[in-house]
Amino acid sequence: MGYKLLLLAILATLVYSCKDASAKEIEIITAAEMQTHMKYDNLQVVDLQPEEDYKKSHLLNAHNIIYNKDFRHNLENLDKKKPVAIYCTSGKVSPEAAKILKEAGFEHIYVLDGGISKWKEEIDKVESVQ
Repeated sequence: MGYKLLLLAILATLVYSCKDASAKEIEIITAAEMQTHMKYDNLQVVDLQPEEDYKKSHLLNAHNIIYNKDFRHNLENLDKKKPVAIYCTSGKVSPEAAKILKEAGFEHIYVLDGGISKWKEEIDKVESVQ
């Protein structure tokens, strides 16, 4: 009986450890999934585009944190405990930025697959600033 209890405790520890580790993974999401997260989660949305592109179009309530030499420093305004979703224009820059977020200790990181370009094709609910 004691052996079974020990085995159960070890399994519970392993399951809890795996769950905690996965919380710090980077998840690539579709435009539809991003829309759902934006609607129902307390999500921080970060637009990595240059300022000129951000002014042309960006997702509603997105913070423009340009992916440049100051990127790490500019992340200090975000809450590491809250989920953060990032996107760029085409989806090529976001994965690199997501690695920096992970290294900085952010726990829940989503990357919009294909960037805002793919979002426009699939959803087309982009806030235009003119």
